Order: sequence, then C-alpha cells, then structure tokens
Amino acid sequence: MEHDIKQLLQGLKHDAIAPLDKGAFHQWSQNEIDALHLALASERPLLVRGEPGTGKTQLARAAAVALRWHLHPVTVSPRFEASDLFHSFDAVRRLADAQAAAVPGRGVRDDLHYWLPGPFWRAFDWDGAQDYGPQVDGQERKPQPVPAGHVILIDEIDKADSDLPNSLLEVLGSREFPNPVTRAAIRPRHGLPLVVITTNEERELPAAFLRRCVVLTLEPEPPYTSFLVKRGRAHFGRQAKRPAKECLDDEILRIAAEQLTEDRRHAVAAGVTPPGLAEYIDLLGALRRLAPGDQAGQGQWLERLGRYVFLKNIVEDHPQLSQQRPAIARGDSAP
Repeated sequence: MEHDIKQLLQGLKHDAIAPLDKGAFHQWSQNEIDALHLALASERPLLVRGEPGTGKTQLARAAAVALRWHLHPVTVSPRFEASDLFHSFDAVRRLADAQAAAVPGRGVRDDLHYWLPGPFWRAFDWDGAQDYGPQVDGQERKPQPVPAGHVILIDEIDKADSDLPNSLLEVLGSREFPNPVTRAAIRPRHGLPLVVITTNEERELPAAFLRRCVVLTLEPEPPYTSFLVKRGRAHFGRQAKRPAKECLDDEILRIAAEQLTEDRRHAVAAGVTPPGLAEYIDLLGALRRLAPGDQAGQGQWLERLGRYVFLKNIVEDHPQLSQQRPAIARGDSAP
C-alpha cells in the first residue's frame, strides 16, 4: 500500500507546537519536516544526529503522532542483539514450562508460544505477529486493529556493534526476513515503516550504512539564547496550552537561557561537555514544580539551583565552572 506522503505530512509547519504524550510538546523545524518528507518518499531510514537534549528521540515520537502511526520504541544497549529487532526466543519461559511438565496441563508448548515478535515483525506483518508469543491458558488471542502505519525508533544505535546497522541494511534492502518457526519470508503487508535512528556519535557508524540513510543533524539555531527560549516556550509557555500555574514567564525563560549560555561558553573553553537543552528543560521543570505560578519565587529558585544543573564538570583553574560562581539572576533569598 503506497502512502500519499504529502497528504500525511500536510499539517506540519515550521515552529508549530505539537502536543505529545505525558504532557510533552514538540516544536517542529523546517529541517525536520523536510527530512521526514525525504525519508518517507525515498523509503530510507532517517538517521538523526545531535548533542544530547536536542530532541532526537522526541522527533520520532512527534512523527508518529503527526502521521497517526503506531510507534515501536527500541532503546539500544551494549547487550542488544541485532536479531532483537526482528524476534527473540523466550528461553526462560520454555525452561519454566519444561520444569512444570509433571503438573497436569503444563509442559513445553509449540515453538510459536516462545517466539516473541520484534518491532520489524509487527511492523511488517501486524496480524501474523499476533499469532506468536505467550497465550493465557484457555483464552483465545484477541486480534488488535491494524495501524495505518508504523514508526520504528532505534534509539542510540551507536551503543551497538556493527552487526546492528548491517542487519538493518540487509532487511531494508531485501524487505524481508525469515519467520523463525516456519522459515517463510515475512514481508511488509501495508507499506514499509518509517525507521528513525538516533546517535550520540559515541561510535563511528559504518560508511555503507550512512550512505543508505537520510541524515538529519539537529543543531541549535543561533543565537543560542533565543533557541533555548523558543524551546522553553514550547514546553512551558502559554502557547503550550498548559494551565496558567504550570506556565513560566518569558523573563524566567530568558534568565535561565542566559545563565546556561554563559556556563556553556566556559565549559567549551575548558574542554568539557557543555550543558544544553536537556539541562535547560530539566531546570525549568523544577522551577515550575517548586513555585507554580509564582514568578518571583521561580526567579529566586533559579538563582540558587541553576549551578547544580548547568555545572557538572569542575575544572581546576576555571573558576567560572565552580558551583560557587555568581548567578546572573538576582533577588531575595529563596523560600
């Protein structure tokens, strides 16, 4: 089934703020919109680069919401295996069933009971995948409606070894992989999923993999302080459609952004990891909870707490990276 890409993404506009789950918001940039169009139209994975906190993971979630597609999030760890993207075998459950074989009605079952479909299996063949996995005794499986499409998020792929990107290339190139039980080919039944991959650049990715990806690098828009304030408004400004007591005034957003920008400048000069958008949002969230609806109280807390969020590396001979450094915000003592 071919998707009308322009129709799917027609509602996305530069600087539009989209509500996500759990009270989160995403502010779209034109670069993100263009990269999504290209990834969907070319049927290539979208590799998203950028420093922590620039919204790499959130982009995949926002895309799933915008497309009204089902999201399959996968967080990669050093122990993650490439096969987990397609299926895994529940050896622990099978061993438990084997040990309980003496109990009437218990024992080892068919293999399909122990094979667990991974995100690509569910995205390629949603209905077929529901026939696999554990089943409650005496109850029939209840089929779930087929989603309009699928977004697979592979978060922090640089933590895995080269087997993972190589396996992705093989499956996305051939558009099939074998069913582990029947060995029949599992192919997309309702179009290819959108695959969004994030990296923190901890490990170099294979050149062949990069050539086959659409690559989006998320970079802060200059000037950096304005970039932060804009993102702060998206999360905590009145346009985020939060209750008034959960919003932060622009003055608080500006002071916090100026302090982070200053601390970031000194961190870069010292050669240590600088604070960024993630730390900024963390601090704003804390201010909202500590002094809801109270701008004066938020300013006082900001003066006291910003150093513990922004200054995480103490470097000798760099006094501005000390948590004793003076804050930009001034005011009465915090409550």
